[in-house]
Amino acid sequence: MARNRRGKPPAGRAAGPAGVPPAVSRKPGPWADPSNPVNLRHAQLVAAAMQALERGDLENARRGFRTVLDENIRHPDALHGMGLFARRVELFDTAASLIRQAIEVEPNNGSYWSNLGNVLQKMDRWDEAIEAHRNAVRFNPNHFAIRQNLGSALNLVDRPVEALPHFREALRLNPDSPDTAASYATTLYRVGEYGAALRFFRQALAGNPRHPVAHFNNAVTLNWMGRWSEGWPGYEWRYATQGFHRPPARFKAPDPLPDDLHGCNVLVFGEQGIGDEIRFATMVPDLIDRGAVVTLECTAKLQPLFERSFPTATVRPFPVPGEATEAGLDGFDIILPTGSLGRLLRMGADRFPERARVLQPDPTRIADLKHRVAAFGTGPKIGLCWRSRARGRTRAEYYPEVSELGPVLAMPDATFVNLQYDECAAELAQIRNRFDVPVHVVEGLDLFDDLDGSAALTAGLDLVVSANTSVATIAGGVGVPTIEFHGRPVPTGYPISGHDPWFASVTPIGKRMADPWGRTVREIAKLMTDRISAAG
Repeated sequence: MARNRRGKPPAGRAAGPAGVPPAVSRKPGPWADPSNPVNLRHAQLVAAAMQALERGDLENARRGFRTVLDENIRHPDALHGMGLFARRVELFDTAASLIRQAIEVEPNNGSYWSNLGNVLQKMDRWDEAIEAHRNAVRFNPNHFAIRQNLGSALNLVDRPVEALPHFREALRLNPDSPDTAASYATTLYRVGEYGAALRFFRQALAGNPRHPVAHFNNAVTLNWMGRWSEGWPGYEWRYATQGFHRPPARFKAPDPLPDDLHGCNVLVFGEQGIGDEIRFATMVPDLIDRGAVVTLECTAKLQPLFERSFPTATVRPFPVPGEATEAGLDGFDIILPTGSLGRLLRMGADRFPERARVLQPDPTRIADLKHRVAAFGTGPKIGLCWRSRARGRTRAEYYPEVSELGPVLAMPDATFVNLQYDECAAELAQIRNRFDVPVHVVEGLDLFDDLDGSAALTAGLDLVVSANTSVATIAGGVGVPTIEFHGRPVPTGYPISGHDPWFASVTPIGKRMADPWGRTVREIAKLMTDRISAAG
């Protein structure tokens, strides 16, 4: 079964390039003077080629642009159009070069700059892309799509605070656009303005009641606010958005789900990221408790851990893409992605059972790893993960730098254990040099691929302090006290008695995105002291 990308509101995915029109009203240059018959013919050829490009007739588009360029190699609209053709056929270097040539001829054309920015994004050249989009806005500040493209680019590099005014202006310029309202709402969600986000999601849906991104991101916002009965139904729209490819026609399940599922063969498959696979798998025991015969498909590296955690279920890795067929599903009475269990099993805060632990690591490995960690030092053993694996252009604003972790690392008599699951040797060295505190690495344990080992290591710790990553989810799954920090506010309606609804051992803590990390890190340090004291 096909895997899907992480289903939280994507970093600007509602705010994708708005498709800037190839021409914006402006005083024509000499090459476009309609009193000249040659120029008029060129303009007509370019317009026809652009129409062909828009309807997907690539050959006629290419031929039209080429005809003009053969007669005037410096015709900017033809250069720009050929650049858009090159972008369509994914020749991005060529596209960027052609659009830059058009800009040399007409440097003040906002559309050229905006489309150059869109191409540079495809090439992962984000600083240049944002500069191109800023030029586009400078030359054409009142074009809503140009404004939206700059907002989108800023959102995609995790600068939503900067993106907000551009989406706000785009919506002022084009108040009836559901796409613009959805983009603005998604950005408001990302910076923690949840109430305002819901208002603009409603505006988007009023304009287009079947807008999938607005439905899905609205649902995620509602769930994050603890409004589960309102959120889960809209969560099903995720499969109509970019990044979710499994056809909904293959799903089948009774709604409501019967309390008695004896004799019912159920296939559920994980989706999105590792953290989401684990989070949603906490609903599998509900099915088993109702008597269902459960088959769970998951990422291969979760299989050993899930087999031990759900011993009466059949756990198997996702099949090779394209291998699954409708015939292979005939024996199942219920077929669902695990995220779709939410609307059947978790429609309110009272529907989240308080389980001490859901995941069962290998007891032998727990004992071995606990013994190895004991050799690192005395005092409480605290696992530490300060960021996600994604750095670079995405998600960088959501996590503190290691230089800001001083209050956490000042915990007296503690022994810190690394749970950061990617290359972090330089950061560990920086921590030691700056704070004179070692964060110990368990040699030979692959924290990224050996998730059974990672869970066993975590289960032997006294406390975990982690960013909002799969590390915190694993810690919650094995029942270890955990402080999970978020780079945006945690809504008051989300926690249940101060804890994450999915994992009773996890305490979520957030901050305003625009605020520095200092206060939040000090709050984390105080919570660490409280948790260690409570554990005795």
